[in-house]
Amino acid sequence: MINLYCFSATGRTRKVADFFAERLNVDVIDIEPKKSTEKLISDLAIIVFPVYCQNIPTPVKSVLPLIKAEKFIIIATYGKKSFGNVIYNASKLISGKVIAAAYVPIGHTYLNQEVDFDFSLLEPILDCISNTKAIEIPKYFKNPLADFFPKIRSQIGVKIKSTNACNGCGLCTEKCVMMAISKGEINSNCIRCLRCVDICPNNALNVKYNCFLKTYLKNINNKKFKLYCNGNNNDKKNRGYK
Repeated sequence: MINLYCFSATGRTRKVADFFAERLNVDVIDIEPKKSTEKLISDLAIIVFPVYCQNIPTPVKSVLPLIKAEKFIIIATYGKKSFGNVIYNASKLISGKVIAAAYVPIGHTYLNQEVDFDFSLLEPILDCISNTKAIEIPKYFKNPLADFFPKIRSQIGVKIKSTNACNGCGLCTEKCVMMAISKGEINSNCIRCLRCVDICPNNALNVKYNCFLKTYLKNINNKKFKLYCNGNNNDKKNRGYK
């Protein structure tokens, strides 16, 4: 049995999960810690989530240890800047062995970039499903400041405020996985995933980035796709995406 889990705040990462759902004919199980996560036990767990500040998003980090499976496939999407070591770190939180993994560049949410990834590059992962051998996940450079209060840094860099267009519908409160917003007012639980901004029917939430974050976002690296399966990785095979 295969379970497919996904955390996607604005629907960008969900496109990657939908690729696997369609090919494997399985449903996507949304990762939502505030609700009881269903179907925690399976033979194979595929987990798809975005990189936040070179770290695993809080909702995903809290659920990973609860998912029980013999084998895991971990897919981390990122905004073409840096993915840190999130797959390596995720592998330390799960109960089974990782048989395939990938870092997938899909554009940065804060830049409102379109998802232009070639999903056919994920096909080799489908061929790995029957594998039983664990892969070796390499560690990459991670900014030493990445673990320095990432939530606080994101709150300083990104300001979200409600406008007069807010009619108090409560949709933002209902959809927030961090229980970080009520009647358009943000609290300290917010991880700046921008789900509330994305789903607001009245465009009543205004987002502003500080000058330091704007400078950081201007320096976007070439997008790189990293694939790990069958005991090899695409660095050795020169299987890249540029």
